[in-house]
Amino acid sequence: MSIDHFASRVWRILSMVAFGISLLFIYRGLPDPTAVHFGETGRGDGFLPKEEVFYLVAGIITLLNVLTLLLIKAIDKIPTEKWGQILPVFAEKGNATVKNTFINWLHFFPALINTYLILVMRALLMLNDERTYQTDYSYIPMLGIVFLLVWLIYLPVRLFASPKFEEEL
Repeated sequence: MSIDHFASRVWRILSMVAFGISLLFIYRGLPDPTAVHFGETGRGDGFLPKEEVFYLVAGIITLLNVLTLLLIKAIDKIPTEKWGQILPVFAEKGNATVKNTFINWLHFFPALINTYLILVMRALLMLNDERTYQTDYSYIPMLGIVFLLVWLIYLPVRLFASPKFEEEL
């Protein structure tokens, strides 16, 4: 088992558990109705009942995790021998290495989404709290872009860093 395999699975599972726990605590702290859109002044001008926010976010995260796992299962069914043809640039790395790295890379995606949505929901809670005066969460979308770019760059970097496959005699 590689470190990628271990890290991707552990982070995915821990992020799902952390998201579920944080969603419950955030739901408890949200006012009813919850501001989900904020105007130029920083005040909420679009509201939803907090139950709708809870079910919408829980449904979206469940759907994303299930669809990603279905995609991983479908890709895992591709025969190992075909991976040299699918990604010919990395054919010298070995078909099994390319397949395993690709699947581990896909397991990191829901972990990133879960982690990012924890931050988004925490910002929503803080923006709806009258006691806090910090309303500048403009870094959150940029952080999502950074997460996505790191995830996209990880696969080619990891494959280029892998040693060439040498067949044992």
